[in-house]
Amino acid sequence: MNGDPAKRAIEQLRQESQIPRIKVSQAASDLVKYVQENEKEDYLMNGFPSDKMNPYRPKNSFQCKVL
Repeated sequence: MNGDPAKRAIEQLRQESQIPRIKVSQAASDLVKYVQENEKEDYLMNGFPSDKMNPYRPKNSFQCKVL
C-alpha cells in the first residue's frame, strides 16, 4: 500500500501534463467574455424577476427578532 499514493500522484501528473496550456491574459479575457455573454441569465448579477422565483425569500411572515 505504500506505493499506491505515489502511483496515483504520478498518474495524476501524467494526465495533467496532457492538458493544453494558455496564457493567463488569454484565460482572463475568455472569462470576461463569458461573464459578459451570460450576465443576463445570472440571478446574482440581476436578481430574480419575481420574489416567487427566489428560493431564499422568507417562507412566512414570522421572523425571529431575538438574534
